[in-house]
Amino acid sequence: MRIAFITCILLVFCAAGISSANTIQSGPYMATSPIPYSLTDWLGTLTFPQFDPALGTLTEVDISLTGAMQTQLTVQNVDSELPSSGHTNTHLVFTVQDAGLNLHDPSIDMSGPSFAYSLDPGDSLTSGVLTKSLSITEIYTGPAILAEFSGPGVFSLNASTFTETALFSTGGNTESEQVTEAGLTGTVTYQYDVAVPEPVTMVSALLAAGGLGGYVRHRMTLGKRKRP
Repeated sequence: MRIAFITCILLVFCAAGISSANTIQSGPYMATSPIPYSLTDWLGTLTFPQFDPALGTLTEVDISLTGAMQTQLTVQNVDSELPSSGHTNTHLVFTVQDAGLNLHDPSIDMSGPSFAYSLDPGDSLTSGVLTKSLSITEIYTGPAILAEFSGPGVFSLNASTFTETALFSTGGNTESEQVTEAGLTGTVTYQYDVAVPEPVTMVSALLAAGGLGGYVRHRMTLGKRKRP
């Protein structure tokens, strides 16, 4: 009887071990870092908390960038005899890169709203404040990026801007210039896997074993009573 009792307990624990195999749940963790509006061209830094390995296994890093500008354009016809007409706009490029150059050269290349003009000789014209924003997202699963973004500290990306004026003119001799402020927001999303135990636990196994033990003891008691 004792052998049968021990065998039953082992079978219960084995069944519990099979039933409690881990499942995988994926969870995102998101952090945002802004660079406020500043006169271009500037150098800045996006700083994020690294992924905490205690949360699980990092499988993917998503980097989202949103660049925005507010610009004011001035055009002048420096010709003293001929009128000039056309349009102009601000061209702005945001560039972001890590120290190890492991990113896919993410950049935001954007042209601001067009400002149309018509000028007599010697005249100039200034636009109002023109705005534009644009977003991109890059997805990384390579080991170099996963390693860089994992740890107990912070991780930084270098950011910069390049600004120029595009001018399309007919007649006269026209010059264009811009004053631009730009801001950049970076958001990193960590995709990770974490093992989650099934509802059947060791406690359930112990309760089941206890039930079997009671049944076996009952059978043993009956057996003893039947002896002459």
